[in-house]
Amino acid sequence: MEQLRLKSNDLASKVSTDFVRSQSADIHWQERLVGIIGPVGVGKTTLLLQQLKLLYGHSPSALYVTMDDLYLANLSLRDFAAQFASKGGKHLFIDNVHKLPSWSFELKKIFETLPNIKVAFAGSSTIEMVKHYTHLSQRATIHNIGIMSFREFLALKGAAMLPTYSLQTLLSHHIDIAAEHVQQFAPSQYLDEYLTQGCYPFIPSDYEEYKRFLEDLLVEVIEQDMVYIDGFDAKNVFKIKQLVSIIAQNAPFKPNLVKISNHIGIHRNTLISYIFHLEKAKLITLLYPAGSNVSILQKPESVILSNTNLTHLLSGGTPTRELLVNTFALSHLGAMHPIKNFAKNYFEVDGSILVAPLTLGKKLRKAKSELPTYTFADGFDVGTRKYIPLWLLGLLH
Repeated sequence: MEQLRLKSNDLASKVSTDFVRSQSADIHWQERLVGIIGPVGVGKTTLLLQQLKLLYGHSPSALYVTMDDLYLANLSLRDFAAQFASKGGKHLFIDNVHKLPSWSFELKKIFETLPNIKVAFAGSSTIEMVKHYTHLSQRATIHNIGIMSFREFLALKGAAMLPTYSLQTLLSHHIDIAAEHVQQFAPSQYLDEYLTQGCYPFIPSDYEEYKRFLEDLLVEVIEQDMVYIDGFDAKNVFKIKQLVSIIAQNAPFKPNLVKISNHIGIHRNTLISYIFHLEKAKLITLLYPAGSNVSILQKPESVILSNTNLTHLLSGGTPTRELLVNTFALSHLGAMHPIKNFAKNYFEVDGSILVAPLTLGKKLRKAKSELPTYTFADGFDVGTRKYIPLWLLGLLH
């Protein structure tokens, strides 16, 4: 236990609290059981350590542990929590909880038998993890953490501290909102940097370092997180890498499942399952036709990489501005609203409006729909009656 405490103190002392993900303010850290789920690289570990540091400093009443630690290999999580409580412990911060097969049942035991212990835990966002959350649904408050928004990136860079806005507020008042904020900074000065290397809370010394970070992130998702899928065959790791490469080289596209399954040598149903899991791991985004219901074996209408940083890394060249604009719009809208594919250049949002991301100078064919349509245009700092600046979508969360 003492070794774990020394390790916890060391990690907490080294973590910076200058920038904290904005969703942290929505988390009630003093609840008895709080969960943080999200893809690799979005800062879950940092968030746990920051809260330990901010709430407790080096107090022995709080402890950070990770399920990677060999010390925990031969202990049940509940028994370890009991040991911690016997030594005056009050609050456990548990990282990589998904690496313990019975983690949800262990947390349930802690909740039911150790009423004086609080637990904040973090884990992967893969679909198998989501199944476990149902065991904790009456006990834990679960928070989903995704990539940084453009608004958070501006805060991390020290460029501007901006509030969030609802989509409806942006649609109704975008000219006034943009006009107010462009007095503080020039959005176009930072948007390109965000598109290239701003989606994750990591400030590199140069882009080559950032690319290595993204490459390590991809390897961790494919080689480590995916293995926790029920029935996963480790021999298929290379085939998943092939699948990600195919998606990156062709996105956005409607996948020919028979052709892809034949090319990489896995069954069609296994292919669909892997595609679905890659979406839960937030490497890709799947779009389904407007009016459809989503199931794990349903073929998506369109597949695209989940954020613009991955697009830059994996596209095999310089991605088109149209692809970057669409990916930016989808990543920000999709974090807050259900989105379906409506038609070329149009997305249905909340089943009630159509949104069209538009690159500068491109003409847009009118959609055949009675739904109200809104155009978010690249290249505008302040919009017009017809066009809403694309960057404002970065203020949704």
